[in-house]
This record gives sequence, C-alpha cells and structure tokens, in this order.
Amino acid sequence: MKISLGKNSAKVLGTVAAAGLIMAMGAGPAAAGPSGVRFDVGPKLSDGSREIDVYLNNRYAGYGKWTANGDTLTAHDSLGDGYGIGAYLSTSPVREADTFGKSSPFTRNVGGNLTEDKAYSFWVCIGNNSSGLTCSDVYPVTA
Repeated sequence: MKISLGKNSAKVLGTVAAAGLIMAMGAGPAAAGPSGVRFDVGPKLSDGSREIDVYLNNRYAGYGKWTANGDTLTAHDSLGDGYGIGAYLSTSPVREADTFGKSSPFTRNVGGNLTEDKAYSFWVCIGNNSSGLTCSDVYPVTA
C-alpha cells in the first residue's frame, strides 16, 4: 500500500515504523503527492542492503538504496520532472538522503556508522513541497 503525505511527515513515519505501530494517515489535496507512481522493490540482500526503484508514469525516475556495507543511504533522481527522491531509514532521528530542490540527474549519499546486525525500516518517496510525497511501503533492512 502506497501512502501520500507531506515531506516532514515522511520522517515521522520512520518513528512510527520503528515503534512497530500501524497508523492511517489522511492527507488533503495539497499533500496528495504525485500520481502514476510505481515502486519496484528489490530483495533484501544477504548483507541487509536493499534498493527501491521509482517509476513515474512508467518512466524510470530514480531510486533509493540502503547499503549495509558502509551504512550508506542513497537517493538518486534521474528524471527532470520537478520531483525529488527521498530515501529514509528508521534511525533516531530518521536518516534521510534526498534530492529535493536539486536539478536532475543528482545523487545524494548520507552515511554514518551504525551498530552491526541491527534491524531498521527503509522506504522511498517521490514528490516536492507543493505536491507532497508519494511513498513506498516500509521494508526491513539490516546495518
């Protein structure tokens, strides 16, 4: 189930996911996020890494990736459509790598050492401040 929400709400989602809670969120028209979005989720690799590819109206828009070897979160925007890609990890505070406000193509990596073999939640969103975000489901990864 995809969700749509405001940019700051994506960070709150990490706190909710980390706590293992399920929350239904309503969003007004201004925060609905782009439509025509599809997320292709790769498998969780043996080291705990995972990638989520983002498509907008059947065009490849970019990806979010968690790389366990190096504890690096990556967001890549490859489509000049006015939307950015955000990748999120349920650390406290939520770790975010995003391309919001940057011209495509653009990649941002955010790293920082994490405890080995610890489980986290990972998700990716597409959107901007005026349209809001459309986000993937939340998936398990490991540091």
